[in-house]
Amino acid sequence: MNTLRLIGSIALATALVGTSQAGEWNVNKAMSSVGFSAEQQGSKFNGRFPDFEAMIDFDPSAPASGSIVGKVKTESVNTRDHDRDAALTDRDWFNVGEYPEAMFESETIAKTDDGYEARGQLTIKGNTKPATLRFTFDESGSGAKFDGKMMINRFDFNVGEGWNDTSWVGQNVEVQIMLDLTK
Repeated sequence: MNTLRLIGSIALATALVGTSQAGEWNVNKAMSSVGFSAEQQGSKFNGRFPDFEAMIDFDPSAPASGSIVGKVKTESVNTRDHDRDAALTDRDWFNVGEYPEAMFESETIAKTDDGYEARGQLTIKGNTKPATLRFTFDESGSGAKFDGKMMINRFDFNVGEGWNDTSWVGQNVEVQIMLDLTK
């Protein structure tokens, strides 16, 4: 009997090790996006960062063991307005020459009533601050849909230096992350 228990324990441990790696996902970039919504002179506008990376290691049955890392190339900002895009890449806004990337890295992930919450550190323009990414994760077969949102106060990251009049440019920015994932 002891031999059977030992074999059973080894089989269980092997299965658990195999499932701990089962949470690593590949991003189908053609079907995924990182975008944002902000306000300029009282009107909402949308933009996106087509050049991004996401590393998702997540198992819905064990969210605390997961990790999320996301990076965007700030130079790739696209709001479908050439003048605005040019301004966003300059020194007052993203300063892409000095700070070519923005990055979020999770520290904890927990289940919530309506999905999940990843708390971590967000770095934009050389400034690192705590941030929360709320997301849903719908797994189906060998794929999954990741739909996340994060609210950012641009003042916390010195984005828009000198543009403190919020009647011209809004203070808060909502980031939307929609990822199509496969194993």
